[in-house]
Amino acid sequence: MDRICHWAKAENGTAFTLNGLPAGVAEAMPGARDAFSLVEDGVVCWTRTLAAPAERMTLRFRAPYRPVYQMVPSVQYGCNDCLFIQDYNEVRNSSLPENERQEEKTPTYFHGNFDPETGEPWRFVWHRSSVPGATYSEGEAVSVGLFLPPDQLDGACAIYPSGEETVHELLWPEQDSRLSRYEHPEEHVQKPRARRVFRAMLVFAPVAEPRTAWSALLSAAWKQYYTLKAPARSYEELWELGVSYAKQLYTEEPDGFKGFSIGFTWEGKWVKRRDQKYEIGWCGQNASLANSLLAHARMTGDGDAKEKGLAVLDAWIAAQKPTGLIPTHYDDNLYTNGFAKTVDACNLGTAALQFFEAEDHAAALGCPRPQYGEMARRICDFALGVMDEHGRIGKSWLEADLSPAVRQGTTGAFLAMALCEGASRTGRQDYLEAAKKSCRYYIRELTDNGYTTAGALDVFSIDKESGIPLLKGNLMLYRVTGEREFLENAQKAAWYLSTWQWHYTRAFPAGSLLDQMGFDTFGGTAVSIHGGMDPFALSYVHEIRDLEELTGDEQWRQRANGIWRHGQMCISDGTLVVDGKAPRPAGSQDESIAPSLSPHHENSPSQWLVAWPTAFRLEALRRILPPFGDRRERVL
Repeated sequence: MDRICHWAKAENGTAFTLNGLPAGVAEAMPGARDAFSLVEDGVVCWTRTLAAPAERMTLRFRAPYRPVYQMVPSVQYGCNDCLFIQDYNEVRNSSLPENERQEEKTPTYFHGNFDPETGEPWRFVWHRSSVPGATYSEGEAVSVGLFLPPDQLDGACAIYPSGEETVHELLWPEQDSRLSRYEHPEEHVQKPRARRVFRAMLVFAPVAEPRTAWSALLSAAWKQYYTLKAPARSYEELWELGVSYAKQLYTEEPDGFKGFSIGFTWEGKWVKRRDQKYEIGWCGQNASLANSLLAHARMTGDGDAKEKGLAVLDAWIAAQKPTGLIPTHYDDNLYTNGFAKTVDACNLGTAALQFFEAEDHAAALGCPRPQYGEMARRICDFALGVMDEHGRIGKSWLEADLSPAVRQGTTGAFLAMALCEGASRTGRQDYLEAAKKSCRYYIRELTDNGYTTAGALDVFSIDKESGIPLLKGNLMLYRVTGEREFLENAQKAAWYLSTWQWHYTRAFPAGSLLDQMGFDTFGGTAVSIHGGMDPFALSYVHEIRDLEELTGDEQWRQRANGIWRHGQMCISDGTLVVDGKAPRPAGSQDESIAPSLSPHHENSPSQWLVAWPTAFRLEALRRILPPFGDRRERVL
C-alpha cells in the first residue's frame, strides 16, 4: 500500500499529510532549526539543530485525532485496561481469610495516560520499550509512530491525548515515571549530556484494518537496527547440551511418578525446585522434553534416553483423573483460581500436540503407545465440548470436575491449536471446523483489542505468550486448507508478537552481571507488560521463519535469526559461573533477564534455571537435524 508523505511549513511547526490526509504537526521550537528527510515511503527522519548545546529537549508531534488505539511496544497496549491486570499472588491473597492476607499493594503497571498521583503524562525511559523510545497511535484513517534512531539512544518517550489530538513526545534527558514498584527510578538512568542535535524517526501508515498498522513502525525500526550476527553454537552442540540438561532434570519420586523437574534454583548450591515441580507444558515442558529424548534415541540408539522419555510420558498417562484428562501439574498448582487446583488450556493444548508426536516416536522405536494418541484426541474432544458458539474455549477449569474456572483471556487458543493438529492427523471435519471458528474468534479478539492476554499463567495480563497459538494455529490451518485468510491472520499474529521483540542492543553498565555475561538484548522478547526479557520466542522461531518462505518478506527470516541467536545467550557448558555461584549445570539457562528498570534485578539474570528454554531449543532442532529435518533447507 502506498504511503505518500508530504510536509510543509505551518503556523506552529511542520504539517504532514499521508496520501492527502492530515497526519499531524511536528511542533516547532523558537531558536531551533528543524529539518526533515524521507528515508522510505512513510518514514521521515526529523533532525533538530540548536545554536548552542542543551541537556533538555522535547520533540513533540501532534497527531490530528484522539487515539482510537495507542501503544508503547512491550509496555502499554491501549491503556493497559483489561480484565487480566493482576498477578496470581493477588488472586491467591484475595482467597485467604482476611486475617491471613498480606498488605495490599497498589497496581504495578502503567494504567491510562497520566500518573494518578501527579497528573503528569507517564514517561518511559527509552530502554523500557522493545523499540527504543517508541510510541504509536492510530486514528480512523491514519497512524503515527515515533522512535529513536541508532545515534540517539538516550532520553524517554510519552504519549497522551490532548483535546482532539494525540501527543507523541521524545524527551531528554533520560527519565522514568514514578510507579510503586520502582522506588527511585532516577537512580537508574544515565546522566544528561549536552548536545546540539536531536533526532527522531516518524512513521506514517494508513489504517487499512484496525490494530495492524503498527507493522510499519516495527518494520522501519528493524531496518534501522538489524545486523546479521552468527549464532554462538552449532546445531549439534546445542542438541547435546539440551539432552544433557533434560537428563539432569529427570527425577523419580517416592510415589513412583517420573518427570522432568521444572528447573534448578540456588540454595547455596544448585538444587531442583521443591514445589510446583512437574508441569506437562508451559514452564515444565515435560512432554516436549520426553519427545526430544525419544528423538535422541532414534538418532543415536541411546537406550537411556528412550527409557527416560517413555517413563515420563507413561507416568503422565497413569496420572489420568476420573474426568478422563491428565492433570496439567502433577503436584502443586496455585495458578488461575486461588488455591483450587486447575487444568489450563496452555498446558492441555501443548500436551495434545506432544502426545500426537510421541505416538509416532514410540512406534518408530518399537514400543507402540496408542494411549498417547488417545489422550491427545481426548483433549481435542474436551476442547470441542467447552467451546462456545463464538469459538471461545476458556483459560482454565477446576481439575476435580472440569467446571469453568476462568473463561476470559486468549489462552484458549492453545486448545484451538490442538484442534488444528487433530484435524490434520485424523481428518475429522468437526475438529477442523471448530479450529477455524476458534482461530477466527481469537484473531478477532486481537484486532478488536490490540492485545492478547493471560498466556503467562502466573500473570493475568497483556502478554506475548498468548499470541503464540494465534501464529501457530493459523499457519497450521493455512497448510491444511490452503485458505489465504489464515496466512493473513498468521501475519497479524506475527506482527503483534514482533511488538515484544527487542529491535536493538542496549549497552549495560560496566561491571554489571549482564555486562560480565556478554548479554545482548537484540532479538529477545519481553515476557509481558510487567517487564523482563526471555527466550520464549524459541517456541515459534520456525513459524516466523516460515513466513519469509510463504510471503517473500525477508524481514521474517531476519527476525527468526534474531530469535535463534538470542535464544543461545548464556547457556552453560557446565563451567559457567555467574555472580560467584557454583558452576551451572550443562545446558541450563536463565528463565529471564532484567534489561531495564526492575524492582529487584536491575541489569541482572533471574538465577532461575527453568526447563522450558532447553525444551524449546530441542523442539526447534527436531525440525532441523536428520533424520527428522534437513539443515540444508533450514538455516536460522
